[in-house]
Amino acid sequence: MRYSVASESLTIERLETEVRKIGGREIRKASLMGQLFCELEISQKDALSRVPGIKVREIKSFKAEQPVTAQAPAAPLTLDIPDIFAGLRNYFSPPLTGTGLTMAVLDTGIRKTHEALQGKVVYEANLSGAPTCEDLFDHGTSTAYEVADLVAPGAKLMNVKVINDEGAGSEETVVLGIDEVCSLARKARESSYLPTDNLYPNAMNLSLGSPDDGDPDNPVRAASRKAIQDFDIDVIAAAGNGGPSLSTITIPACDPEVIAVGAIEKEALTIWERSSHGPTLEGNTKPDFVFWGTNIKMASAAGDSKYVIKSGTSFSAPLLSGLTGLIWETGRRAQGEWWTFRWKELSTFAPYFCLKSEDAPVRKDNAWGYGLPAMDLMLRETGEAPSPGQQVMQATSSMMGLSMLGLMMVGMTRAM
Repeated sequence: MRYSVASESLTIERLETEVRKIGGREIRKASLMGQLFCELEISQKDALSRVPGIKVREIKSFKAEQPVTAQAPAAPLTLDIPDIFAGLRNYFSPPLTGTGLTMAVLDTGIRKTHEALQGKVVYEANLSGAPTCEDLFDHGTSTAYEVADLVAPGAKLMNVKVINDEGAGSEETVVLGIDEVCSLARKARESSYLPTDNLYPNAMNLSLGSPDDGDPDNPVRAASRKAIQDFDIDVIAAAGNGGPSLSTITIPACDPEVIAVGAIEKEALTIWERSSHGPTLEGNTKPDFVFWGTNIKMASAAGDSKYVIKSGTSFSAPLLSGLTGLIWETGRRAQGEWWTFRWKELSTFAPYFCLKSEDAPVRKDNAWGYGLPAMDLMLRETGEAPSPGQQVMQATSSMMGLSMLGLMMVGMTRAM
């Protein structure tokens, strides 16, 4: 049986030594995450668990969900998402593109030859166990399209395949994928790349999940936190499709440090009935934000000019991921190239720039989170150039810039 092995006190080299000592086999290491994976007999697992400081867990499965897929919508659609994002981008001069953002898509692979994605995949890695990085499950191509065509056409993509051609993966494959992205971020830092360099990953989109186990030391949660805290990488994850039942937010979206995205209906400002709800098993309020998640036309891996209409929180998360690029670009234009953007930092002020239905709580709740980001307001505010005096103050830290943004939003109504 396959297990994950981790320790807060022992090095990865010491962990490997202990595993080999008791006869562990087929070892794979996620060195930056401080975790390894191996085959153990029950007796070996028990022996390893008795070593002080070592935690041994049976690995669990992960999957990419596609709850609704159709060739055409059942009814005329009232909201044209491509036009909305085109309008947002074209409001600025020159138009926004999301340039500078490199999004690591941990998914089922990407059909990089698709007409909407040509030239956008700058790196590929296959940790899934499938033969190639190709997207034969037809999921990762769709999420990648939303990030780097529908929302931010100037963004670049890293194709990190962690889910196989049947839509299945494991904690092992996902952690190894996160480790791969963090390795690239470390290399970019050591090479003195600018954060806007194509090979400097800024964020990860994880449109995948596994049932919440209430364990903060879950391997994928631990790896996600390490990516955020040690490598300054935003981790954005689909909330899951287990609604309307409560406490159905999946891993890693259930982690407090991860940005969880639920789904609202495309045709109305209402929660999609299958969007997962909080609270988490630890009692945390989730999701963090919601985005459109039904009847969205997106690229299909079935062919280089094929498109499909899908629904699910898997396709809400990449809309928020792509928006990262637009907000970051406007901020850099106004504040300077040093300016950085992280959703977690900005969430303190989220009630002032998010929309909800009139009957939803103003505070963060377990269906809406903070709500749907008011994109035009956010882009206008981050695009406001500061005065010379402000520039001196803001140069002390990027957090100062975010705080001033939040203060500017206080007093603005949610109707904006």
